[in-house]
Amino acid sequence: MISVVESFLSIQGEGRYVGTPSLFVRFGGCNLSCKGFGCEFISPLDNSTLVGCDSLYAVDKKHFGSSWEEYDDAQKLFEHISFLVYGTASLPHLVITGGEPLIHHKNPIFYDFLKLSLDKGFKVFMETNASIDVDFEKFPLYKEVGFAMSVKLSNSGESYEKRVNKTAITNIAAHAREAFFKFVLDAEMIKSGEAKSQIDDIIKNTHLSVFCMPLGKNSEEIEKNCYDIISFCIKSGYNYADRIHIRLWGEKRGV
Repeated sequence: MISVVESFLSIQGEGRYVGTPSLFVRFGGCNLSCKGFGCEFISPLDNSTLVGCDSLYAVDKKHFGSSWEEYDDAQKLFEHISFLVYGTASLPHLVITGGEPLIHHKNPIFYDFLKLSLDKGFKVFMETNASIDVDFEKFPLYKEVGFAMSVKLSNSGESYEKRVNKTAITNIAAHAREAFFKFVLDAEMIKSGEAKSQIDDIIKNTHLSVFCMPLGKNSEEIEKNCYDIISFCIKSGYNYADRIHIRLWGEKRGV
């Protein structure tokens, strides 16, 4: 079995392919909690306030799992997402996200779904925190996938040992069809110098593009952080990437 939280057709809101029509499939479960991001959700289980990342509903199965859809067959999942793109002029990018989708990378249903998608001509991207090492020789289809590595920084609230896996990062950089970094920053991290030192440590010896994005769960918070991040990118030689989906829709799901 494998859990799918939601699937929807929209545009890519961040990173290298911002604005590109994209079909998102969000899988349930994650190996991190990222409480430092401070996004609050009300539990449908007991009405308690839960704190974590902006996709906490795809992380916490105890509180949100009742709304997740379970699949025991890759073909059924693929038929479902194929229906979402029926009538589009061309295939959108297929963005596999979470939670952390790579916790499922050995799952036969997940791998078969990837094969079906690639065979049908989808250009597939994996949105990952890059903390899970993938055996690209044992699972060669991942060599045909683009990886957006959103490695977490200290503002996530996670320890360095949990959030940074240099072996996993190096393997993705060496074997994936394409890969790039994207980091979520706030103004305080830039002013303290922590943003530059932490990013430099993570990207060392990879030679991949870096995209920096403002922390925020709504347009006001994005606006508060974006100007410092733009200046930081100009000085550091990184790329600025806005978060269009948050500016437009805030915390609304499925868009």
